[in-house]
Amino acid sequence: MRVGLQITKNPEKYKKLISLFDMTSLNGITFIHIPDLDSLKKNLKTLDVLVCYGITPKYFKYRSNSLKWIHIGASGVDGNLFPEVLKSKVMITNAKGINSGPVAEFIISQILFFSKKLDACQEYKRDKKWNQWELASKTMQLSNLTLGIIGYGQIGKELSKLAKSFGMEVLATRRLQKKVESKKFVDSLVPTSDMHMIVKRSDFLAVACPLTPNTENMIDKKIFKIMKNRAVIINTSRGGIINEDHLIQALKNKDISGAALDVYATEPLDPKSELFDFNNVLMSPHISGNFSSYQEIMIKQFNDMLINHLNNKALKNRVCKKRLY
Repeated sequence: MRVGLQITKNPEKYKKLISLFDMTSLNGITFIHIPDLDSLKKNLKTLDVLVCYGITPKYFKYRSNSLKWIHIGASGVDGNLFPEVLKSKVMITNAKGINSGPVAEFIISQILFFSKKLDACQEYKRDKKWNQWELASKTMQLSNLTLGIIGYGQIGKELSKLAKSFGMEVLATRRLQKKVESKKFVDSLVPTSDMHMIVKRSDFLAVACPLTPNTENMIDKKIFKIMKNRAVIINTSRGGIINEDHLIQALKNKDISGAALDVYATEPLDPKSELFDFNNVLMSPHISGNFSSYQEIMIKQFNDMLINHLNNKALKNRVCKKRLY
């Protein structure tokens, strides 16, 4: 079985990543280093499995019938589910789960930034003006606040655990939920049809669902109008889930208190975007799910999946071509 790894251009880094595979359990596997797109074009027709961060129609067409499986080394797969892939027999899996903890931690840091007025603390350092009581009176205790989670997958579950450790009320919605119920770390888990209830009650609303045709522009002006005007919207999932024009208008109208954005409809974000002009928008360049040992952990996860595949066992993280996640 030939497995192509299009995950790094650096040959030394490639050797390091290859060393993480359990070769005693991977008899008959030949790994192929694919450092660039020219190499992908040349080798794809000979591969049984491709590990990459993304595939496009331009290069997918060079596959042969031997290609049975593409593993996307990230949790989001929306850009890879084009018609040719969906119509093919090629199985798609992703690296869901390995960044759920880091993303949840990042969201909590965004919540703390707003609730503890850390931007105002930086202003104090800059201005050197002692404003102890004025600033302290604006800070909030998380135990008095409600967190709404749109999308109760692995990230949502990790986030709910952390939020509960701070004493927050946690509300969440997930697509396949049939009725309202409570869980260990969720006060109310509701169907998507009841999402408006969560929106109305949340002080922080975190987007943690995948981007699909059903969720594209799901957070729009109607949602912003029913949010608390002191609420903050948080997005670490996919930029296309929030209508950015509507978000900008909601910020101008003060329909909401602020936003914490790690993802954007178009990336890199245009430097001329109005989002950069708001003092109440915390921005980061799509880093919430990344960390220094990401590739090593991703390879170890794929190693386990590959062993299961060789032993004809079911694979976790298989992407449903109907649900598109």
